[in-house]
Amino acid sequence: MTLSATLSAQVLAFDSQNATQGSDLPSSPAEQAPSKSNEAGSPRENESFLSRVRWTVRLGVSDFQVENSHTPGISAGLKGRYETAGGIRMKMLFTTTLDFDREHLDSDHIPVWFKSYLKAEKDFFTFSPGIRLLGTGDLEHKMNTVSSIEQSADLMAGLKLQFETRRAELFAKFGAGGYYLEIDDDLPREYSDYRREDLSSSEFAWFQEYKGKLKFAEKFSISARYKNFRSTDNMSLETRKEIKLTYQFHPARQIVLKAEKTWYNLDQFARSAGDNGLEVLPFDEDTHYQAYVEFGF
Repeated sequence: MTLSATLSAQVLAFDSQNATQGSDLPSSPAEQAPSKSNEAGSPRENESFLSRVRWTVRLGVSDFQVENSHTPGISAGLKGRYETAGGIRMKMLFTTTLDFDREHLDSDHIPVWFKSYLKAEKDFFTFSPGIRLLGTGDLEHKMNTVSSIEQSADLMAGLKLQFETRRAELFAKFGAGGYYLEIDDDLPREYSDYRREDLSSSEFAWFQEYKGKLKFAEKFSISARYKNFRSTDNMSLETRKEIKLTYQFHPARQIVLKAEKTWYNLDQFARSAGDNGLEVLPFDEDTHYQAYVEFGF
């Protein structure tokens, strides 16, 4: 037998032994764990939508101020973040608050109210590593608050110009869409001249929103936000101002202190003097104070 034939036979024998007993050489981490990509379909195809969302649970306390009235409460929420294969980043939040209504501004207020949003954005153009133009879509909803607002909702599309550094973030956002406001239909007796159909309004509107955020001491950040909705004839419909302080004590956990003040334009519901000149409700602004902890999983 020639030398080459002898070597070939030995190699074949060695391969046959390894196939039967396994190699003694250490394997790489990728080889040690079974790869999902070797299963039927890709990993993302085999995972459910819910398993690909980054979930956060929120638990906290709150105070809802209307004029000089304060209504304490406890709240719970669920927040999710998700990015599609096409690069659309989505955020969703649903919170519910159980309040302890002591002053009964609304005599038949049910002491549970809700707030939620669904937001999406996608990069359109990058001017530099820290400056981007994004397309956005927002759906926000609030229902059954302590004040005169039965519910408010808006569905808006827009553009967002964002500036980011390691320590700071600024953005300006503009857009347009549908705006809806409904005030309490169970009004105190002195306002009973109103019919239910007089107490809601939906219209096309545009908005402007600005936010600034500053990170300091690694774990702390403070941010401020301003948002205003206006009608097509440039009448202010609703204005929100918010300030938030965050302490991140764990990569997936943080404590948040937050205050949000909202002004509503209820003039559109006011009756003329010939209709008894009744106010709708005197509560056209409120402030929501919150302290909560968020746990990511």
